[in-house]
Amino acid sequence: MNRHANLDMGNLLVAQERERFLARLLLRHGITSLENLRVFEAGCSDGYNLRLMVQWGARPEHLTGMEIDAGAIARCAGLSPEIRVHAGSADDVPEPDQSFDLSMAFDLFAGRLDEDVAHGIARELFRITKPGGLIVVYDLRRKDPTNRRTHAVEEDDIRRWFPKCPFRIRPITVASPVARLAGRYAPWFYGALAAIPPLRTHAFYVLRRPATSPFQ
Repeated sequence: MNRHANLDMGNLLVAQERERFLARLLLRHGITSLENLRVFEAGCSDGYNLRLMVQWGARPEHLTGMEIDAGAIARCAGLSPEIRVHAGSADDVPEPDQSFDLSMAFDLFAGRLDEDVAHGIARELFRITKPGGLIVVYDLRRKDPTNRRTHAVEEDDIRRWFPKCPFRIRPITVASPVARLAGRYAPWFYGALAAIPPLRTHAFYVLRRPATSPFQ
């Protein structure tokens, strides 16, 4: 089994925790219906998060992704052909300014070691998001010692990439080896583990897009 597949109970617990947070976030910001919400995801992979939006009531034609992996784009097209996915890097998004109510980037910035690319992705997410809209970043908050091609995404990085954008942070996600053990032997114990700060490997950064661009 693919160790990232949600049929692995540990991965399923991680995904459910992340999705509960995202649902609460939308409600907290007064979004009670997704029918007219326009959503963009940078680095959308095979469209899992965008399909989640459809399950929650979003219209597929209002959803757009950007992905560099041709295989992932093909899988997304096969699973959800109504969702539009652009091929290419998210530092050059072929969408008009201020087009989306919600822009997301999950597990994207940690894999971008080039600072110019990271800045470019942030600038594009800001550009395509409507004033007052949300930019939601979910990424590693600690470096993964098993993967030299990633780096931790810290609060200073978010401030540098999204200058003058107010944001808040929520550490989340139990470390994968611990989550998989919990999933195998005691799924009910995941919530208690998630309450232990040193076990949280990721964070949500929730930004509100101001009306004036800091990139000018």
